[in-house]
Amino acid sequence: MKPILVLLFIVLLRPGSTMAQDVPPPNLSSDSIKEVSFIFSKVEVEASFPGGDEGWRQYLMKNLHPERIVDLVKFPRGKKTFKQTVIVKFIVIRDGTLAEISAENYDQVDPYCADAAIKVIKKSPNWIPAYQHGRKVNAYRRQPITFVFEDKHS
Repeated sequence: MKPILVLLFIVLLRPGSTMAQDVPPPNLSSDSIKEVSFIFSKVEVEASFPGGDEGWRQYLMKNLHPERIVDLVKFPRGKKTFKQTVIVKFIVIRDGTLAEISAENYDQVDPYCADAAIKVIKKSPNWIPAYQHGRKVNAYRRQPITFVFEDKHS
């Protein structure tokens, strides 16, 4: 029987540290390199989606289409519920654009879930950049997106 999508959870990570770390830019396109001097791993004010948590939830509900992948995801035999959390890592540039979008745990999740999560981040509007010492900075962002599927036919 085919699994049916029941629920989609969205979780936002909020690091609480004020330490900053300079990390060399990873394989950025020549256009992005002009904008990147330092990439912070920890900042005073984390980059965020416009509209906050509610705006993010609405964006995902409108643009993430898990019903398109539910028949492609490998549902484990004997399980009634199947959960996949994709950790999407990307850089929010000072101007709010995104770069280097990838699934940090691609090898540990269903590839269709990972690809859907990456695609929805790539399509997102500009984010509100991170701040360090009162200035906009380039910063890494880790965004978990959890898919929960339930097999109604087992």
